[in-house]
Amino acid sequence: MYKFTVFTPTYNRSYILENLYNDLKEQTFKDFEWLIVDDGSTDDTKDLVNKFKNENLLTIRYIYKENGGKHTAINLGVEKALGELFFIVDSDDGLVNDSLEVVNETWGKSHDKNGLCGVMGLCVYKNIDVVGTDIPEDKSSYHLSDLYYKLGMKGDKTLVFLTDILRKYPFPERDGIKFLPESIVWNEISKDYKMLCTNKPLRVVEYLEDGLTMNKFKKSSLRGRALEYLYLTNQNTYPIDRYPYMWVKNYINLARYSLLSESSYYKEINKFGDKFMYGVCFPLGYYKYLKQKKHVK
Repeated sequence: MYKFTVFTPTYNRSYILENLYNDLKEQTFKDFEWLIVDDGSTDDTKDLVNKFKNENLLTIRYIYKENGGKHTAINLGVEKALGELFFIVDSDDGLVNDSLEVVNETWGKSHDKNGLCGVMGLCVYKNIDVVGTDIPEDKSSYHLSDLYYKLGMKGDKTLVFLTDILRKYPFPERDGIKFLPESIVWNEISKDYKMLCTNKPLRVVEYLEDGLTMNKFKKSSLRGRALEYLYLTNQNTYPIDRYPYMWVKNYINLARYSLLSESSYYKEINKFGDKFMYGVCFPLGYYKYLKQKKHVK
């Protein structure tokens, strides 16, 4: 029904959500819905969204769910989305006025979309400085994992996916885990699909004190990181012939984050060869654990 579903997972962010609402009102491209999945907020988020809806300036849908973490909110959002393209914009993010227009134009430039999953652009800070590095411009499309692990791209980027493709790659959900890094899905998609790229700013980011990025050493986050590396190992997301460094790093990080979070996923490693490599790499993981255990909250 829409070109875009602008999707916002939120949790107790009523104090800042209006900033994003104002950015959406200023978009030069209007064919979108704003889908908000409230992951169990206890503040006045619902009342605030009803205020937005009553202004009748945007198509807004609001879904409230029990708190389960951002990855579970994304799963529900993808299931309910009515847009062709799924654009995740967190509640503490902002948008450049022509973000949707740029994504639409970039997506429209390719006539053959076989093997493509969406569009990638830049993230910028409020002062318009680029987060990390620009995207290499040798080609118009890349595998996401190649950009980071072969070509050295750094920093967060804006990723807009075809909704139908995201429906094929749901985030795993497990009781007691309320944080899973998005790399579990994004880099798994990257094994089979490329993204069209633009070095234009799309999303304005701010890393708040109550955000996931600033709380990476909480036990709850560390358990999710350990589970992330279990899934990446079992999925063979980084095959040794394409990403040898990341292939080894997976085993080291699985050991490190298992120790930091006091979790054990060894029995869940599927293949004997992966269990063997985990044992080989465990001393390096233990070394990293010793260096970081003092930061655990």
